[in-house]
Amino acid sequence: DHAKQSWSSTIYAFYSGDIDIEYRSRKLHHIFICAARGCGHRVARNQTTKDRNSTKNLTKHAKKCWGADTLDAASDMGSLEKARTLLSTHKGAKNQLLTDIFKRHTPGGNLEYLSHVPLSKSETRLRPFVIAADRGFRYLMKSGRPTMWIPSPSTIARDVKMLFSKTRERLRDRLWRRDGCVGLATDAWTSPNHRSFVAVTGHWEENGVKVDCLLDFVEVPK
Repeated sequence: DHAKQSWSSTIYAFYSGDIDIEYRSRKLHHIFICAARGCGHRVARNQTTKDRNSTKNLTKHAKKCWGADTLDAASDMGSLEKARTLLSTHKGAKNQLLTDIFKRHTPGGNLEYLSHVPLSKSETRLRPFVIAADRGFRYLMKSGRPTMWIPSPSTIARDVKMLFSKTRERLRDRLWRRDGCVGLATDAWTSPNHRSFVAVTGHWEENGVKVDCLLDFVEVPK
């Protein structure tokens, strides 16, 4: 407890407030446990050396687990207590970047948003689900939200197929029960990669509301 009083760096917010004590080769070590859900990584800090208060190893792991942007945003807050409170409150959030949360509570902080970078690899491979297993993609998605769960490519493929099947059945029943006309429209175009596609859409009125629905989307063979 006496040592904790001198810890002011926001890096400690990313580790459990309870520090374990271990003796390794008869030398006292403080053991810091990563606070990210599902991680539990333990970082040991030798207390018998001159750099016993160094945060180098703590920062090294936290950067891998939480993302450099989140660490920087927390550091800009300048308050360990405030950073720890916000992290404890929002660490289970899946739809909001912790980076942005920190910046909202930092005077003069501005929001930053992710770019289109994750799309490039899936576009070039033409296998959109495999990107979920890509290390770089997972690192980018978990930056600022390390507790976010990303399913495997096979799980995504299975769920998408099931969703498509269920949606097709519901749409078929919906159109089958409809007592009225359904307007059909088509549109064709060639994408920048020289692949041609045709879309078929349906349009009808339901309870006074216009309904537009994609019925089919096919690639035109060469």
